[in-house]
Amino acid sequence: MSAIARVDTATVVLPLPAPLQLGAMTVTRREYTAVRATAGDGTTGVAYCLSREAPMAEIVERLVASHAVGTDADDPASTWGRMLRGSAIVGRVGLVRRAIGLVDIALWDIAARRAGVPLWRLLGTGDAPRDAMLVAAYPSPQRTPREVADEVLAQADGWSQVKISRIPDPAYMRELLALLNAELPDTTGLVVDVGFGWPDADTALAEIAQWGDPRLAWLEDPLLPEDAAGVARIRRESGLPVAVGDEVTDPAVLKALVEVGEVDALRLDVVAIGGVTPARELIAWAAERGVPVSGHVYPEVTAHLGIQVETFARGVNPYDPAPSFVTGGPRFDGAVTPSDTPGLGFGLDPAVFRFERD
Repeated sequence: MSAIARVDTATVVLPLPAPLQLGAMTVTRREYTAVRATAGDGTTGVAYCLSREAPMAEIVERLVASHAVGTDADDPASTWGRMLRGSAIVGRVGLVRRAIGLVDIALWDIAARRAGVPLWRLLGTGDAPRDAMLVAAYPSPQRTPREVADEVLAQADGWSQVKISRIPDPAYMRELLALLNAELPDTTGLVVDVGFGWPDADTALAEIAQWGDPRLAWLEDPLLPEDAAGVARIRRESGLPVAVGDEVTDPAVLKALVEVGEVDALRLDVVAIGGVTPARELIAWAAERGVPVSGHVYPEVTAHLGIQVETFARGVNPYDPAPSFVTGGPRFDGAVTPSDTPGLGFGLDPAVFRFERD
């Protein structure tokens, strides 16, 4: 048996060219935390996440890493239980679960590398191209609906879904949605991400009524995910499909969104939910109930899980700098095909992430 020898962290801050407004949040920069786990035989595994300005590296180092060190490098699921129990007194959900998720993903990377197979083969999800959603635009008052629609249309070819964020101006949204509904290919669905921007179902329904009669693949994250009953009401009274789940760390909240909220798709953040180990269980649980699962960012990982993959444009884009530091990974061409390289099949640019022990 080879054991996990150490877990290292690194954090980097990358500015955005212009602020993004998503719901009640204004994003001016992207901060990422990365984990690199190393087994006794020298095999390494990596993971990264948006820190959302939380001290993710410190949480990994102080509360999680010690519970992974010394565990079987070929049995990440058992290590996950040890990490959860070891930190249970301070956090079975929330930031600690995110930290566990980071380490868990890196450990699955190691396990698959040691087995000499890509992670999708170890998980049994196959290598068929994954359905994919492109995050295409963030509207702002500084740009007209026509300009935003043109940005989306320039990218839409070949993608089964494109996503825009909501702007809290109903007249603007009405014009933008009318343009996109008229001009997007029939094969491309439109998603509107509210980013938890509405406080309650009454407010949501009043604003949606001013949007005209939009055709949406789904309305994403209209309310905080804990308000499953409010989500169900929006879905029922607006007639729009709804998907919720971004950033959720508690599996019980995701299950309530299916059972009470009656969501049309369940959004799953593989880091936030605690990594590959619990994500597999939730994906299987949702499949038993006929509910599709859509991954929240981190396409290099979700491509291995057999669910819908969300991605920003690869290369340089104004919304997500991650493609600038990820090396290797899946193939993006409207669908997303997981890498056939052993492990997760991607790396992190060492010029960007400088781990303390390098």
